[in-house]
Amino acid sequence: MIELEMKASSAVAALIVVVLLGAAYYLYEQGYFYTVTVIGINVEYTNNFLIKHVSFKAINTQISTHGGGTFQITLTFTDNGFLPVKLTSANVSAPFRLLYTSPPLPISLSPGNNVSITFSIKAPMESYTGTLTIYVNGTV
Repeated sequence: MIELEMKASSAVAALIVVVLLGAAYYLYEQGYFYTVTVIGINVEYTNNFLIKHVSFKAINTQISTHGGGTFQITLTFTDNGFLPVKLTSANVSAPFRLLYTSPPLPISLSPGNNVSITFSIKAPMESYTGTLTIYVNGTV
C-alpha cells in the first residue's frame, strides 16, 4: 500500500514538473522572456522635398512590448509641395519587421492634403531598447 502511494506521489510530481516546463516553454516561445522598448521614432523619405511635414498621432513615442509582439504606429503625412505625390512603399529598421500598412500602399496625396497611415510592426524575438526608423518611399 505504501509502495502504491509513493508511485502515485511520484506520478503527480512528474506531472507537475511537465506542466511547469510546458508553461515555461510556451512563455519563452511567445517572447515573454524578452523586453522590447522603442524610445523615439524616426521617419526617413526618399523624396523629402515633396513631403515636408510629418506629424505623429501618438502622444507617446515610447512603446513597450514583449519579444515577438506586434504594435501599431499611426503617422499623418501632409503634402506641402506643389505637385501630387504617391507614397509607394514603406519599411522599418532591423531588427523590426513591417507586417502591413493600413490603408495599404501605394496612396496618392494631393497638394495641401494629408493621410494617416497605421504601420503594424512586429518586434524582434530578443531584448531591444532603442529607436525605430520608418522608411517611406514617394514619387511624383
